[in-house]
Amino acid sequence: MSKHEYIVKVHEEENGSLWAEVLELPGCFASGGNLEELREALEEAISLYLLDEPEGGKLEGPLAPAPQPHMEVGEMRVKVPA
Repeated sequence: MSKHEYIVKVHEEENGSLWAEVLELPGCFASGGNLEELREALEEAISLYLLDEPEGGKLEGPLAPAPQPHMEVGEMRVKVPA
């Protein structure tokens, strides 16, 4: 099974928790208490986002509003089955 790699922008909240937005998939984001939890949550969020995608095109709007970032941490790459 092939995998597709997505670049996500990772943000940190004041309480130390993390959330990330998938740059290629508007409205697709996830959160976690640490990087490992965040990666697992992102893999699930991306898979669900792609399942909801209409055939032949992207979703017309975001699934839910993205939370506002407190502080940017950086980027990570997440691979999911294509």
